[in-house]
Amino acid sequence: MDGDIRQPTMKDVAKRVGVSQPTVSHVINGTAPISDSVKKKVMEAIEELGYVPNAMAKGLKTRKSSIVGLIVPDISLHYYSTLVKAVERALRVQGYMVFLCNTFYNADLERQYIETLIQHNVIGVLSCSDLLDKKSDKLLEKHRIPLVLIDSGGVEADSAMRVSVDNAAIAGMAVDHLYEVGARNICYVSEPMGIDVIELRVQAFKQVMKEKGLESAERYCFIAPKQYDNYDKMQQGYNIGANILVNPEIDAVFASSDEFAFGVLSRLKEYGVKIPDDILLMGIDNDELSSMITPSLTSIVQPIKQMAKLGVKMLCAAIRDEEIETKNIVLEPSILIRESTVKIDRR
Repeated sequence: MDGDIRQPTMKDVAKRVGVSQPTVSHVINGTAPISDSVKKKVMEAIEELGYVPNAMAKGLKTRKSSIVGLIVPDISLHYYSTLVKAVERALRVQGYMVFLCNTFYNADLERQYIETLIQHNVIGVLSCSDLLDKKSDKLLEKHRIPLVLIDSGGVEADSAMRVSVDNAAIAGMAVDHLYEVGARNICYVSEPMGIDVIELRVQAFKQVMKEKGLESAERYCFIAPKQYDNYDKMQQGYNIGANILVNPEIDAVFASSDEFAFGVLSRLKEYGVKIPDDILLMGIDNDELSSMITPSLTSIVQPIKQMAKLGVKMLCAAIRDEEIETKNIVLEPSILIRESTVKIDRR
């Protein structure tokens, strides 16, 4: 049809420069030594013609691409959106692009993504999901695609490369702070179990409470039911807030995330519970809203950007077949104390 616009091809570029098609291919892929003058002419012709190399064809030919798969459970959550941005920036510096896989906590969908990533000849995979199973790990290994886990239990193999935060330290830091400011009946509220990181935090919380001689951990540990089809942390926190209201002896609440804590706060405020006068409240992740709400929320801070940077560094080393000194990096959290656990004098 007259309205159709033919896309320029590699053959067009070769004809414009007066070289062979393989020469153009070598310039684009860097697969053979080509003189600087020819490279310059080829690149100028590519720009003039508006030729865009076919990444799929390139990947099939070289068995490599410049794409890294990034698997996350839910990009809408603040924690993962921050992590994705940090990973993408770090990869871009290394010359790689991101193929984002949003799984919505669905193991079957995640497996489909793994197969799709392999079909697209991705050069590596970063996973922030605990759902990743051994079969997916073996499939990536079979295709010689390196995998790095970021803040994820995921694959149990000792050989797995991973960057995580000390979840025992997170629980210890939270309980220590609440205990120091006078709390004794400390409650832990959490999003659904089934995720290794969440389970580790619950176990760590109970252990720290036991070490302090506080026996309320089992009685005041409330976990939201699984509803991955509608994974709204604030709504889950709001619902769990009812459990706190019927236990008036609870004097502090430690939430598995700031978003979950926001939901708890909303429910408690509805019933006239004052934070921190009646109940102390804190979360994890230092959500950008944590310093803006009233009262501002005390939060455990995870070094998200550092995790992303180290995870990308480890993956790039694996891609280049470089020696990796440490395959399991555990980072320490920190705490930001705000009004929800301490009355701050602003005078």
